Amino acid sequence: MPVANVPLGQLRRLVGRDLGRDDLVQALAELGCDVEGRAVVTSYRCGRCSQITEVLEHEDFNSKCAHCGSGDITVSGSAEVIRLNLLPVRPDMFDVAGLARALRGYLGIETGLPNFGVRASNFEVIVRAGLEEIRPYIACCVVRDLALDDETVRMLMKMQENLHWALGRNRRRASIGVYDLDTVTPGFEYRPVQPEALKFVPLFGMPDGMVAATPKQILERHPKGIGYRHLLEPFDRYPLLRDSQGKVLSMPPIINSEETRVTADTKNLLIDVTGPDLNAVTRTLAVITASLYDLGAKLESVDIVYPDGSRTTTPDLAPMRMTVTAKTARQVLGFDVPDIESCLTRMRYGIEVGNQASANLHGQCPHDRPRNESTGRMAVLVPAYRSDVMHEYDIIEDIGIAYGYQNIVPRLVPTLTVGKPQWAEEFADRCRGIMTGLGYLEIMTLVLTNDHEHFELLGMPTPASAPPRDPGLSVPSSGLPGRAMSGYCQVENPTSVDQTMLRKHLLSGLLATMRVNVSREMPQLLFEVGECFEIDPKVETGVATRHRLAAGITGPRAGFADIRQVADTLIRELDLIVSFEPLEPLETFIPGRAAKLLVRRGGRNLEWGMLGEVHPRVLENFGLGQPVALLEVTLDILL
Repeated sequence: MPVANVPLGQLRRLVGRDLGRDDLVQALAELGCDVEGRAVVTSYRCGRCSQITEVLEHEDFNSKCAHCGSGDITVSGSAEVIRLNLLPVRPDMFDVAGLARALRGYLGIETGLPNFGVRASNFEVIVRAGLEEIRPYIACCVVRDLALDDETVRMLMKMQENLHWALGRNRRRASIGVYDLDTVTPGFEYRPVQPEALKFVPLFGMPDGMVAATPKQILERHPKGIGYRHLLEPFDRYPLLRDSQGKVLSMPPIINSEETRVTADTKNLLIDVTGPDLNAVTRTLAVITASLYDLGAKLESVDIVYPDGSRTTTPDLAPMRMTVTAKTARQVLGFDVPDIESCLTRMRYGIEVGNQASANLHGQCPHDRPRNESTGRMAVLVPAYRSDVMHEYDIIEDIGIAYGYQNIVPRLVPTLTVGKPQWAEEFADRCRGIMTGLGYLEIMTLVLTNDHEHFELLGMPTPASAPPRDPGLSVPSSGLPGRAMSGYCQVENPTSVDQTMLRKHLLSGLLATMRVNVSREMPQLLFEVGECFEIDPKVETGVATRHRLAAGITGPRAGFADIRQVADTLIRELDLIVSFEPLEPLETFIPGRAAKLLVRRGGRNLEWGMLGEVHPRVLENFGLGQPVALLEVTLDILL
């Protein structure tokens, strides 16, 4: 996870209380922040682009600007910072203003639902047709009278990039543009343009200087264009935001215009968030505007007019109403909280209390109150910037944090039971014993992966992704990777681009492990027993769990005969009747050196798995220079 450097002095000023360093670190830890420690950061100003580069003490520094690469830099100051690992679930605490807001509530300095005053700017953004398949949604806000200095500008830019990572999923779902409002002329137009329809100077210029470039040239040559062009490459037109005079503000989600760059002299801002996910767009803007309001800015709304004539006003900072019951909170936390309302207001929630919602929640020892009391419901107002609150349990977690996990009195559970492993796990342990007896080393890889490594690099056709519980899907009983597959289970809100789906097989995990051990002694004998997941409308959740065993051997002489010996040993030790047949064409294996396994169960031959020598093209994809042979079987069929 990214690490944020939070200026200690600025944090104390915004909290409004002169907390000692140890007290502040303890409060942050109790809030759930992972505090790495403190450090001194030195800031260097670039004479070419005026941007600030921050360097930690004892950190190697090449004396060049991190933005444009210029060596014309001078020291502009230093500050003591607290280093925090950012929590993806709390993007509202990525910046010093949001962190101070949470601390003020937790410490009881300022409690309850924050009130953000938003006036109307009377500005409009006209969205033109043609963006429906690219980035159709936009949300904007005008920010006035913000006292900017170098420290605040740096904070704003860091918050922008951190939100790109968390809520924006590396700009895929949402991307942010921040502009100097006094350099543009309202109103605004968000429209698609041809790759070479116009030219503008991108932020910090092109590699050969402050020269204008077409959108196509920016994608091909600008560092940000190269880094994020995959988001626009599938399309023949690109999004563009410009003002009433035709001045370009940005080309979302790639780069802003140099003409609208924000500096320490900027007084008024225009902020936009664009993307294909309306929820991510609106939540991202809510986080930014809430923080800027806490820094003393005045907020003004902007009207968005879509091609179908519909209108919306942004930012939407209205709280979301949810319901919490004291009974559920007691069941989830395992203890009674004497004052739920106080805990909620300290976590910056608003409360709408019914006649019986919390009449009995105050002033009693939790162990003195009968178990059937305090079961009333209360309406909770969730701040718009809390994008992580999606369920009652999320609010209950905050109740526990506010109460203080360190204040919970340990006690024995009332009922003691003796557990035993499930039959499937006992059978898996038996298989592990066979494999370790053959000299194979067990590995454990992540169940989350991505379709590029799981299918494309392995030479398997990428099935169409599908959500759980799709009644039009069916899945073969074996879920064999080489078979025609019905789809795979995507993660709705992945934390990174490398973990976007649940794995369907174990083979890519074996090859990835071999890839990071190419310098180790050969041959290498690896196996894994783990869970894989498939779309299956017959099960309650819509996703079926399959237990599989996979084995691989890599080395100068690894081949089909070696992995066939492993299969024969498994067959003998598990007392199975198995036949081998040629495997239908699959780019994963060398033609003629692969087979599928059919196991005899209940008078029928069922597909059990497959084995073979890996194709040289797949070895090259994974960066492997030695031959590899793989085996994978489904254990569920044997249960």
